[in-house]
Amino acid sequence: MKKLFIASILVTVFASTALFAQFAQLESDFSKLMLLLGREVMPHVQQNDLAGTGIGVASLEGDLFYVALTAGAVVSDGILKFVDENNTEFTTLDVNRLIDDAVPSSGLGRDLYNEAKNIFPFPTVKLAFGLRLIGLDFIFTGIGVPRGIISSDELEGDLMNFGIRIRKDILKEKGWFPTVSLGVGYVYSGIHFKYTLTEFEQTYSGQPLTISGGLSLDTRVHSFGFDVGISRTLLYVFTPFLRTSLWYQNTLYETEGNLQAKLGAGTSQNFNPSAKVTINDWNVMFAGGMDFNLFLFQLCTTGTYNPSTKAWGAEVSLRVGF
Repeated sequence: MKKLFIASILVTVFASTALFAQFAQLESDFSKLMLLLGREVMPHVQQNDLAGTGIGVASLEGDLFYVALTAGAVVSDGILKFVDENNTEFTTLDVNRLIDDAVPSSGLGRDLYNEAKNIFPFPTVKLAFGLRLIGLDFIFTGIGVPRGIISSDELEGDLMNFGIRIRKDILKEKGWFPTVSLGVGYVYSGIHFKYTLTEFEQTYSGQPLTISGGLSLDTRVHSFGFDVGISRTLLYVFTPFLRTSLWYQNTLYETEGNLQAKLGAGTSQNFNPSAKVTINDWNVMFAGGMDFNLFLFQLCTTGTYNPSTKAWGAEVSLRVGF
């Protein structure tokens, strides 16, 4: 009887140790998921942040100010490359099923997810205001989505983007010679998202594993740098332009979770995954396109390229100037 009692205690201890090890591995898998996602996404945020000046011409000389609306996207070579049906990168968490369940079963969200490993767009919408003062161009860009606008049972978020550029034309357009300008700037962006995971269920060791709770994501990007722009107006309507930029980024991505997991009929356990990604580097970027003077307003089409990430961008802007 005594031996049976001791054996029962040993079985209980070993079973409890194994169970806690499983939950520790589950926490590790969630942390790794958030880390790998941050490493894929964050290198493209700066290029997106810098979009949206709404103007291609290298100088505002002749105008007092302008306002512009820009829509576009930075297109990467894909995300979620670490996700596969064999769950290669993970031990306990079925990441492929977790993400598949979180994506809508049909529509644009499902279409984007199906192509996400090959190509993925990061959209942007920006407002811009430019002012010519004391021989300098002052260009302000930004967009903000306050808390409550992005809100559902599963997802809520807010974001802010603000930038300022100051530039000076160092060569003025004359004859066939183009206008050349030199500028400096600063751009800030911040994003907060919170995702609620409700009763996600997978099988583990032949038993149902149920996970629920909240995951939060916060990003902060400070960028500052230099632009050199060149443009030449043709026939009063067309203004082709080129721009070369060198920008530094101080980027922080942080995620954390407050989750609960239950294996079979066992007791729920809390676990708190987290991940952090920082980027501090310089990036050279190129932009080019065409400004069309349509008299009542101007249409600007812009393409961008970042050699560091090999990501392309495209923007279309409508601008009114006086």
